[in-house]
Parts: sequence; structure tokens; C-alpha cells
Amino acid sequence: MEIFSIFLSWLLTTALVLFMFCMFLHPLRSNRSSITAPKLPPNPPNLPIIGNLHKLIGKPRHQALWQLSKEYGPVMLFYIGSKPYLIISSPAMAKQVLKTQDHVFCSRPLSKAVKRLTYNYMDIAFSPHSDHQREMRKILVSEFLGPKRARWFNHVLVTEIETMVRALGSHPPNVAVNLNKLFLALVKGVVCKVAFGNNYRQQPNKGPSWEVVVDEGLEMLGGSLGDSFPWVGPFIDQVSGSTSMLETCFTNLDTYIESIIDDHKNQIAEVIDDEKDFVYTLLELSSEDNTSGHRLTKEDIKALILDVLTGGVDTTVVTLEWAMSEIARNVRVKQKLQTEIRNNTGRKPKIDVLDITKLTYLKMAVKETLRLHAPAPLMIPHECMSHCQIGGYDVLPGTTALINAWGIGRDPSIWGENAAEFYPERFEKFEVDFEMVPFGGGRRSCPAMNTAPATVEFVLANLLYWFDWEVPDGVKNEDLNMQEEGTLVLRKKVPLCLVPTNYNWDD
Repeated sequence: MEIFSIFLSWLLTTALVLFMFCMFLHPLRSNRSSITAPKLPPNPPNLPIIGNLHKLIGKPRHQALWQLSKEYGPVMLFYIGSKPYLIISSPAMAKQVLKTQDHVFCSRPLSKAVKRLTYNYMDIAFSPHSDHQREMRKILVSEFLGPKRARWFNHVLVTEIETMVRALGSHPPNVAVNLNKLFLALVKGVVCKVAFGNNYRQQPNKGPSWEVVVDEGLEMLGGSLGDSFPWVGPFIDQVSGSTSMLETCFTNLDTYIESIIDDHKNQIAEVIDDEKDFVYTLLELSSEDNTSGHRLTKEDIKALILDVLTGGVDTTVVTLEWAMSEIARNVRVKQKLQTEIRNNTGRKPKIDVLDITKLTYLKMAVKETLRLHAPAPLMIPHECMSHCQIGGYDVLPGTTALINAWGIGRDPSIWGENAAEFYPERFEKFEVDFEMVPFGGGRRSCPAMNTAPATVEFVLANLLYWFDWEVPDGVKNEDLNMQEEGTLVLRKKVPLCLVPTNYNWDD
């Protein structure tokens, strides 16, 4: 009994001491918790397993996220499965991600499709931040987009546009032209000839067409649902068919890219310096005696060709189509543009690239197109590499940032009550910082952000100089179908068809 009493006393004493210790420790834990607990951005209520995925059902992603941002703010946390996404929907917050914290957000999230299609993250646009990625970007800018190739690029562009104008000039009267096909042929011709030479393959020798191969590649590079569900992702991709589609897509792209490289290897000894295209330059940089200090592997070359194929054509084509669609819908803008182009250029055999420098209203119209129709509505995702703050909220490493370029460009609080209207005059006094971000910003901005608008301006100037354009089938200009489709690249759902009429200078 005495032993039991001693044990009971000891037990009570121990319990009392533990209780006192816990009471003392509790405020310390609370204070520590209040200091270290992250202040996360607001987010819609999650559902088990799927997170906020149900919020995207039935709507384009950029539009659904824009509507949610009106409720939860310009910095919003959004979950797909267990994967966190930081949704940015204002210029101020975009500036913090792309400029202030650019060193934190300059990487890309990992993705099974990106890894496969970019030869294990060897490309520029989609691969995570690394010394290799920076070196590849330098090569693309200096050898493909820089002054070294600008003269040849302009020559090819002028030649292709002259061919397009001649074809339109002999087109049957009162018959509509599919401008999507026209623009694709034009831009593909320019980009591929500069990158791959005059004898580039029009279509792959076997398998799907060039257009299908590139479109499938872009769709795959947008990622899969399995990327957001780490534990069951492979099963989801297998059941949905995503895995087999990815392998087919890779095979088709790789076969086409391999054929381009083989053609150049077979002819490299016969080519003089003035005729060397981008691929010949890359092959030289892969040789043992190159002087650049960086020797390219075959996978490096393939990844750079992939960047040209997926980034150099589609975005320019969709911008041209959206621009002509908006111009066709707005007769006032069309007439003002044609007056400026024809008055400043005068009657001459062809428009010169230098003529474009005088066309201020045309430049404003192209800016307005990019504001309303950013080619990549959510841009390519950025990934947070270390803990930081955006808009006063904590952002944790591994969070993927999506910048809603489409929403920012249409925000009435920035652009006024006519934000949804195509009104180029708004740029007469508006100085743009991050109020529109069609080319992104910072280290991962689009390398062609200077050359692409100039190409669009030159093509539009020629179309509006030589021809008058009407909407076919008695449709009112303002009723032209402007529905969107696409995720990574935003296209017109219904291709633009317009009726061209040769302009009569004698009237």
C-alpha cells in the first residue's frame, strides 16, 4: 500500500510538473507560430484530392482565372490537385514577379512532356533556369534573331510578301481568302528559310503534316493533368492516353528535326558563308574547333530547332489573324490605317521596310492587338525557387506562377470603360510598363519581343496598302466571329476569311 501511495504521489507530481511545463510552453509556441506561419494569398475553397480544378470546368483557363481574381484579388493561390499556383492578375503584381523578384521566378516548373520534347530540358523557353539555358538563349539571340541574320531575314520577308501580294492580286474577284492559311504559309516560309535554308522540307517525308506536328507539340508542351498529381500522375496519363500521345508526338517531331540536321550535314561542305542558315551555324558550333567557348551537342541543336518551330511561327500567325480580324470589324480604324499607309508611302512598286518607321498609327494598332490578344494568355509558367513575398503575401518554393496577360490587358481599372474595345488611339498618350505583358519580362522574356512586332507591322502594311478588305456573305463587320480557343497559344476558333479587292489608285 505504501508503495502504491508513493507511486501515486510520484505520478501526480509528474503530471503537475508536465502540466505546468505545457502551460509555460504554450505561449512560446503561439508566439513562434505567429512569427513563422506564412501569410499565404487568398484562395478559393479546396475540394479533397482535386483542389480547385472544378473551377476551370467549362471555361477557358484564362477567363475562369480572371473571373476568380475579381473575387479573390490580383494575387491568388489556386490548387490543381496538391500543386499550388500563384495567379497574378494586375500590372503591379506582374512587375513584382517579372522584375522585382525576377531572380526568384526565372525558372520553369518540371513537366514530363517538356522533359521529353526538349531532350531532357535542353531548350530555352520551357526548361528550368540554368547556366545551360542562358547559354542557349545567347546563341539563339546572336545567331538567329540578332543583327548577324537581320539582313537575310528582311530579304526573305520582302520576297515572301511579294509572292503573297502577287497571289492575292490574281485571286478571283469576290471570293474570300482564308487568312489563317495565308499567314501560316507566309510566316512558315520566312522562319523556316532563315532557320533551315531555301531547301527546307515543305512537309515531313512521312507521318503527319508539318502543321499537325507543330500543333501537337505545342499542345503537349502545355503540360498534362498528371503533372499536378504526383502520386497518381503516371496512372492518370496512362489511362487518359496522354503518355502514348506524348511518345507519338516526340517521334514525329524528332524525325522531322533529324531530317533537317541530316540534310545540312550532307551539304555543309558545299555551302559558302553567305548562304549559311541557322542550322549550319549550329553545326559549326558543335564542331571541335569552334571558337565560341561552348560546344553544342546534337540534343542542344535539336532543342534549338524545336524552339524555332514552336515559338517562331504560331505566335506571329495568331497575332496577324487577330489584328486583321479587329481591323476588319472596325471600319473607322481600317480606313484610318489605309489612309496613313497610302499617304506616307505613295504610289510605288513595293513598300520598303523603312516606310514602316513613319506609320505611327499602324504601330499603335499592333500594340492594341497584343493588348487584347496576347498570343500566350497565361504566358509560359514561372516557378518560385525560394521563399519570397508578392503583394505582401508569402510565396513558397515550388509554387508555379501564372501571369494572366489576357486579363491584365483587358482590365477596365487600367484601360478604362472601353477596355474591351479595339481603340489604337489609347496609345497616343499611354506609356506602357507592365500594363500589358504579351512578351513577358525579365530573364525569361520572349527573345523575339523586338523583331516579332516589326514583322507583323510590315505584313499588315502590305495587305492594307495593296487591297481593300470586306467581310464575306453579307455579315456585318461588327458581327465578325471572334471566339477564342487554345491554352498555351490563343487562336481564333473560326479562321478569318475576308474578300480582297485590288486598290485602284486612279479613283
